[in-house]
Amino acid sequence: MSRRRQDAAPRLVTKALPDPDHQRAAEARYARDETAPHPAAQADAMGATVLAYLITGPLLFGGLGWLVDQWLGTAFLVALGAVCGMALSLYTIWLRYGTSQAPTPARGESALPGAEPQNEENQ
Repeated sequence: MSRRRQDAAPRLVTKALPDPDHQRAAEARYARDETAPHPAAQADAMGATVLAYLITGPLLFGGLGWLVDQWLGTAFLVALGAVCGMALSLYTIWLRYGTSQAPTPARGESALPGAEPQNEENQ
C-alpha cells in the first residue's frame, strides 16, 4: 500500500456534473404520462384478458362440439372441440401478446423501431 506524502495537499474528489443532454434524455426516458393507466392496472387487465381467452376458447368450442355431437349422435366431438378451443386460445394469446418484439435489422440498416403491442388495453 502506498501512503500519501506528507507535503501533498489532500485532493477533493467530487462526482462530475451530468451532461445536460444526458440529463434531458434520462428525464424523458423515465417520464410517465399521467393520462395513461398505471402499469399495474395495465398488467392486471392483460392478465384478466389472457385468463378469459383460456376459459372461453375450450368452453365455446367444446359447446359447439357438444351441439354437433347431439345433432350427429356421436360422442367424441366435445373433447375434440375443447382441445381445438384451447389450441386456438393459446395461438390467439401468442399472436396478441407474444409477438411484440422488434425485428432485427439487416446489416447496414439503421435500427428498427419496436413493434406496438396489439391489445386494446394499452391503446
